[in-house]
Amino acid sequence: MTRWIEDPSLDAPDGHHWMRPAPDDCPHCPCHTARVCEGQAWAQAARPTYQDGTPYTEPCPCETAAR
Repeated sequence: MTRWIEDPSLDAPDGHHWMRPAPDDCPHCPCHTARVCEGQAWAQAARPTYQDGTPYTEPCPCETAAR
């Protein structure tokens, strides 16, 4: 099922909200999106956080396996 997130970059003059598809989560780790791990773009990705906003301290299993 597709998740949707609000896109504040699009102006909606009549008061409605634009939504765009949310990126898919990586099926192999809880810390990145699928696009980040598939493209091995961990250095360009923002450091992940837990739901409460604290920094994710565990190493990414996908990044560790790629080394």
